[in-house]
Formats: sequence, C-alpha cells, structure tokens
Amino acid sequence: MGQTFRPTVDEIVSVLKNKNYRVYDNSDIDWNLNIIGIRNTPVSPKTFDDTLAVFHRFMGEWDISYYPITTDPSRKYLLKPIRSEGTAILAPGQYEGVYKLDIHNRGRKSGHKALCQRLGDVTVYRDNTRDGELNLVNPHTGRFGINIHQGPMNGNYDSDNSIYSAGCQVFADRRHFSEFLLKCEHGEQAFGNSFTYTLLDRADFDA
Repeated sequence: MGQTFRPTVDEIVSVLKNKNYRVYDNSDIDWNLNIIGIRNTPVSPKTFDDTLAVFHRFMGEWDISYYPITTDPSRKYLLKPIRSEGTAILAPGQYEGVYKLDIHNRGRKSGHKALCQRLGDVTVYRDNTRDGELNLVNPHTGRFGINIHQGPMNGNYDSDNSIYSAGCQVFADRRHFSEFLLKCEHGEQAFGNSFTYTLLDRADFDA
C-alpha cells in the first residue's frame, strides 16, 4: 500500500528556490495559493500515485494540504491518443498565471467548475508510441486545455487511473477536489482569477 508524498512547506520552498521559481508569500493577506504537483518516480499511468500540495498563509502562518492526484494521462489515452500528434503529458515547470476558475468540459454532462488552462501556455510531451507507457518525448508548447479537475468518488493513492486523464491533472477523490476548489475560490476573492501551477518531480526532493 503506497501513500501520498508529503514534503513540508520548507522542503517545497527549498526546491522552488533552487529552481528560481516563484513562492507566493503574503503574510498580510490570506489565500495566496502555491499549487504544487509532484510527479512520482518512477512515472506510472496506472494509479493516482502523484501529489498535489497546496500551501498558503492563513492568519500569518503557513497552512498546507495534500491530495492524491495523477499528473499522468491514463492508459486509455496512451493507447489511443485523442490528437494525431500524441497524448499530452505535462512537462515539469512553473506556469505563472496560466490557470483560472472556469468550466472543464463545458457543454458536456461531465462539465464542472475546475482550474483550467485558459490564460497562457504550458509545455507538454507528446507520446504517440501507443504502447500504454509514458514516454517523455517530443515537447510542444501551447494552450492544450491541461486542466486540474475532479476524478472518481472515494479514490485514493492506489485507485485505478485507467480512464480519467487525457493529460489533465486529476484528483483521486471528488471530495478532496471540492475542498481544493473552495481554496481556489478564496484565492480568487483575495487575488483575482489567475493562478500559477508548478509541476515538480519526486526526485527533486532527493537532490
């Protein structure tokens, strides 16, 4: 049985600073969110074995929450990409001000409020090998709709990720996602509808 990786705020901040990434730290105003994805090593599309860490100041002190997610597309889409150039796999990096609260899958039955890539570019790998494994090759930069959205009900670290992601960052448990969404709504009220998402590798914490 695995478990979600839970680095401390200080450990995450150290990695961010080593990479010259921005840390949002306003002790005078709550809800200045740092939204950090951490991709597990070795990479696997099979389960929700990655981590989303969200930390911010609350009454002057750091507050942090951890959620099991997948940062990897599901085998369904690796085997049968929905785009001719291949399945999107988000590349590690800091994507400043790229995300906003909007509707994921607008116009579909599955549509719901989520954190959506609407305000700028991200870099993805395009895996077109169709072998069901993750191949971090062929980088492309643009607006690809790499959103952060809900997944199944009652999921956890070991839950099956066979169908839920075509490249988006997806929560294992919708109840966790609802909690995350509430944090984003507080952040929007305090700082506006623009969010930064940073994707790290688990190996960054072993350096």
